[in-house]
Amino acid sequence: MTIVLSVSGCGASLGVQSGVEPTETLDLDGEFEFSVSLEKGDVLGLDMRRPVKSGYRIVGASFDPSLFRLEHYLEYDDGEARAQYVFTLLADCASDVLIKMEPVGGGNTEIYKRVTIFVGEDDGLF
Repeated sequence: MTIVLSVSGCGASLGVQSGVEPTETLDLDGEFEFSVSLEKGDVLGLDMRRPVKSGYRIVGASFDPSLFRLEHYLEYDDGEARAQYVFTLLADCASDVLIKMEPVGGGNTEIYKRVTIFVGEDDGLF
């Protein structure tokens, strides 16, 4: 099962501090595809520029909720428009989180960022 989280209209209203500190935060600027290896129970932050200069907005993330629990989503500005997702890793797995975007004026949804997450011991299973 995959869940698609829609974030239109959410923005910074999801809260200032969720009280959950990431074990690791990936900076998703500059590339399309990323991967990371962590352990079950770790908390992963995904931080990226919002694609507003190119006429797009982030509209959600697609992920398996049996593998990852979304702790919070936050849009913020630190001199540039940015967004951050924070996930708790629930099970040993190899799976993707797909960050989605669409043109501000409407149109087809596209994948903005793909993050492959490997959860579990490095024992050759992945």
